[in-house]
Amino acid sequence: MTVHGSFVEWVEKDIQPLKGKYPTWRRLDGETAGGNRTVVGAFRHAGLKWVVHGDSQFDPILRAYSAITKGQVPDPFIIKNAKVRKCLDFVPALRTGKQHKLFYAYCSQ
Repeated sequence: MTVHGSFVEWVEKDIQPLKGKYPTWRRLDGETAGGNRTVVGAFRHAGLKWVVHGDSQFDPILRAYSAITKGQVPDPFIIKNAKVRKCLDFVPALRTGKQHKLFYAYCSQ
């Protein structure tokens, strides 16, 4: 699996083509429910390697990408401590209310 140099690169090289191929999918794995910890992508951010799970959804990823490329946010992420390892969450400006994260990226180093 390719580890992309940035979130933007990962979206442009992996996510946009995947969404173009499967435009009706909401999630990266094509499923409609349930968890999926299968790693479907990887990129570097803040000097760390992050892996993304298959149950992540396209919408928040593409919303964050759009905000970055339009200059609305310089960094879309907050690094948080999860149960076992660090995870990425979106900054409050990219979240709507108390919705679930819908994006599951974890530090792998």
